[in-house]
Amino acid sequence: MIQVNSPVLFPPLLLATDGSSSARLAQKLLYPIAQTLQDQRASNGRSLVTVLTVQPRQSSRSNQLLKKIRRLPDQASDPELPAQTEPMTLPERLDSISESHLSPSPTHLIDLFHTDFPADFPVSVEVRRGRPAIEILNYARTIRAGLIAVGSRGTSGVRELLLGSVSAVVARYAPCSVLVARGATTETSAEPSLNHVLLVVGTSQGTQQAIAATRQLISAGVHRVTILCPQTALNAEYLFGPFVAPTPSWQLNQSLQEARREQGEALLHQAKTALNLPNLEIQTLLQTSEPGPLICQVAQQQQIDLIILGSDASRRTIFNIPQLGRNRSSGGESLLDPLHPLRKQKGQEDGNNHLPALRNARLSTTEDYTIHHAPCPVLLCRPPYP
Repeated sequence: MIQVNSPVLFPPLLLATDGSSSARLAQKLLYPIAQTLQDQRASNGRSLVTVLTVQPRQSSRSNQLLKKIRRLPDQASDPELPAQTEPMTLPERLDSISESHLSPSPTHLIDLFHTDFPADFPVSVEVRRGRPAIEILNYARTIRAGLIAVGSRGTSGVRELLLGSVSAVVARYAPCSVLVARGATTETSAEPSLNHVLLVVGTSQGTQQAIAATRQLISAGVHRVTILCPQTALNAEYLFGPFVAPTPSWQLNQSLQEARREQGEALLHQAKTALNLPNLEIQTLLQTSEPGPLICQVAQQQQIDLIILGSDASRRTIFNIPQLGRNRSSGGESLLDPLHPLRKQKGQEDGNNHLPALRNARLSTTEDYTIHHAPCPVLLCRPPYP
């Protein structure tokens, strides 16, 4: 395994919120994490926590329709309504509907933030307009955020397939670790905590990032850690093929399974040794099944408060060649912004544009399944900025 020398979670912390219950859950979970990092200061001089809200832009067609409707004469009041009730006109109803879908104001965000954070806690507020996922990712890269906390509304099915989910897009393309707050909402009586976490280990490079993040969160209220090493079932037919060994021997299958078991036990032992701290209860599990459903099942059975996964950075970028990031006119060596659009901008000449950076639009199957079906919040740990 690769040793991690620098902290995985570091300031500034970015809280992306729209005032919903899931965003409030992300805010509550961010408070104990911010407390552990309160002694550290951001290298760019920003506040420890930055609250970001994105107001969606209205299309020109919807604005024209709204103007036409507002020019209509007022509707007559309903005679069946009580005398003391003043019915709203159609323009007033449209104004109330449009205001209800806007993101909260900066003043409301600060008031909402201080319901979970102390009044003297350093915080800055940023309001942007555009597509939420794009603006969150661009702003996180601008301030070089160490963690993005975002709520998940549980969008699934055809809606997510067509429109996408903000939390899923942020988890795919974020340049830093991501905390996806899902599961229990703030309407429940029990407050969210970090008492019992599930640490998932494996052979990927992100395992060390997850272990390092778990060590950082111990001072945030972690008392129990369940270390899980999921292993997929051994497919002997795929390994040997029909021409070499159509029917592998029983002894060969046993030796392969024994080797995999020893590898899993070694991973669990390394993780347990790295977390061998006083007043910390550690449990290890080595199970064979599909990793994604197994992680969610263990989290449900163990009543886990937070799932910590290592996200392999090599899966996020298809090409990481410096020559792809050169400017054809200047010959610079800078790498491309990962969010650089593939289409040419208007008025941009062919000789001065950058080559597009092709990126992997998917998480691993385990990470993708977990952030969509986990019964509790999920922390995806990624290496710091280079």
